[in-house]
Amino acid sequence: MNFELISNHQRRKESKLLDVDPALVRACQRGETGALEQLISATYADVYALARRMLSDPDEAADATQEVFVRVMRSVLGFRGDSAFGTWLHRITVNVCLTMLRKRSRAREAGLVAGYTPFALPDDDTAVATSSRAPEERAADADLVSRSEAALATLPEDARTVVVLRDIEGLSTKEVAELLGVSESVVKVRLHRAHAKLRALVLGSVDV
Repeated sequence: MNFELISNHQRRKESKLLDVDPALVRACQRGETGALEQLISATYADVYALARRMLSDPDEAADATQEVFVRVMRSVLGFRGDSAFGTWLHRITVNVCLTMLRKRSRAREAGLVAGYTPFALPDDDTAVATSSRAPEERAADADLVSRSEAALATLPEDARTVVVLRDIEGLSTKEVAELLGVSESVVKVRLHRAHAKLRALVLGSVDV
């Protein structure tokens, strides 16, 4: 199964999240009229897409996105620029989603939450290949990505999270382990099992 094809496609869709104009950030910090609204408008779709991929639920993703920007509004004055603003925003989004996943896990243990919801990302056109490739190859790639995204949504939360963070978001194994509060070996095991499950779902033509 071509995980590189899938992850490269998803990373291209997330790339704008890591490309926030520093001048716009400084304008927000100065309190310029309309700057914060412009910042939210420029990054909302990417934050929501990441949240929906991690949470696999549109309503929870919307709630997470709202919480992300509440935190941004509270904290933007303290942003010192030690890393790119997009990286900072990415970290906030991941942390908000992880908090929601932990709450969901506790609710599921109490019998209050059930199941997972397959999803399609907003404006996800699955254009994964260059125009130089044959139409049938582009169609096959698009079909693979579509089926893979549907399969990803069915994975258990811990498995889906490591796939999103490691394969799609491109974090290192160490970074994923630190975010999740587990060892690197645990991340590797979860990722291996998640890949095996995805292969079975996608290449085994399992109805997801």
